[in-house]
Amino acid sequence: MGSPVAADSKQSEKEYLRRAAGGAWERLKPFSPPGTSTLTDSAALIQDFAAALHHLPPSPDDLILDLGAGACWCSDWLQRLNLRTVAVDISVDMLRLGRTRLIGPRPWVVAGDLERLPFAAGTFDKVYCLSAIHHIRDMPSALAELYRVLTPAGAVLFSEPGVGHAGKAGSVTAMRDFGVLEQDIVASDFMAACACAGFAHVTLRPMSYLIPQVEITATQWEAWVRRAASKRPARAASTIWRGVLELLGLGKQDVLIEETLAMQLVRLLRGAMADHPVIVAAKHGSVPHRGATRSAEIQVVAAPSRVAAGSHVPVRLRIRNTGDAAWPTDRTSSTPAVRLGVQLLAADERLLDRDFHRHDLSSPVAPGQSVEIAVSCRVPDTRGLHYFKFDLVEEGVTWFEPQGSGIARHAIEVI
Repeated sequence: MGSPVAADSKQSEKEYLRRAAGGAWERLKPFSPPGTSTLTDSAALIQDFAAALHHLPPSPDDLILDLGAGACWCSDWLQRLNLRTVAVDISVDMLRLGRTRLIGPRPWVVAGDLERLPFAAGTFDKVYCLSAIHHIRDMPSALAELYRVLTPAGAVLFSEPGVGHAGKAGSVTAMRDFGVLEQDIVASDFMAACACAGFAHVTLRPMSYLIPQVEITATQWEAWVRRAASKRPARAASTIWRGVLELLGLGKQDVLIEETLAMQLVRLLRGAMADHPVIVAAKHGSVPHRGATRSAEIQVVAAPSRVAAGSHVPVRLRIRNTGDAAWPTDRTSSTPAVRLGVQLLAADERLLDRDFHRHDLSSPVAPGQSVEIAVSCRVPDTRGLHYFKFDLVEEGVTWFEPQGSGIARHAIEVI
């Protein structure tokens, strides 16, 4: 059983929407309700969301837990990116409001206590916790629950207020007037708690590109570029010489410009990471720094080189999934299907028809899997040399080639 204070703070969280009269903001968050200006808060929330996707990239097949979802603004945005989410919050009022903004066919929202999550072990691939865990009094129980509900390869991202948060005016007011718990998340202590909960790989992620105080002049940038391009022996000798100058207090405006700028950035970055820690905790191993990739190798196994105009040409292809996401093939599903696309090129390889032909894959193709398919493709009516270019296309989204994927070409002489 928790302490009376903990129980009271949980009840206050359940009643927060009604007592704070924040329905207009929660319904549109992170955007401003009519007649209001929430620019500072809105920018911070949007930046948090973008950082979460960069530091813990989701895959199309992931089931994502939106932890401490409130009125589900994060789930709303994730679902608009065609991702599957389950929103959990202790407040039924918040979730009831959140359901009105979720547009997916299954707006999954669940009322639950973060210290006792109502899910089976190994349910979720990713967890996003944006400014929620700092309201939890029993942090070890919450972290243990997150570890339990994640798959073996799962990971959780926390984006939380850091040192000094509990003493800020807004936090003091919230605790006094609404009874909610506000506390600092100290990066080193929280990372240690994640490790104690069983997470094998816990890292603090910088949000340096969001620090507005960082201003680099053209001179400073050029100095950095030269320093980065220098070779190790010269760089070592230069470092020794710079150390001598720094000891003597010389060269701050010229020779030591890189060191001066570097130290300025280190101090700013340290302050930003302490003030707003972004922490990724993975159950096993590190988390890749990019989302799932769509990539393929395509090989023409057999195809004629001379065909009659107006006929059909048989082509056999071998295709291997070299990315890290499976290719769905069901065109009746809400998930975009991956299909073979044939583009028609002129003799000089100029594009004539980008959507010349499509062909379905017979079944989903897992990463590393290869398939062979037989395609019957019509032949252009115009005689002369043409090329078929074979690529994969995620229907309604993108072709694979612009993402760096391989393609195959085959020359066809139309007679």
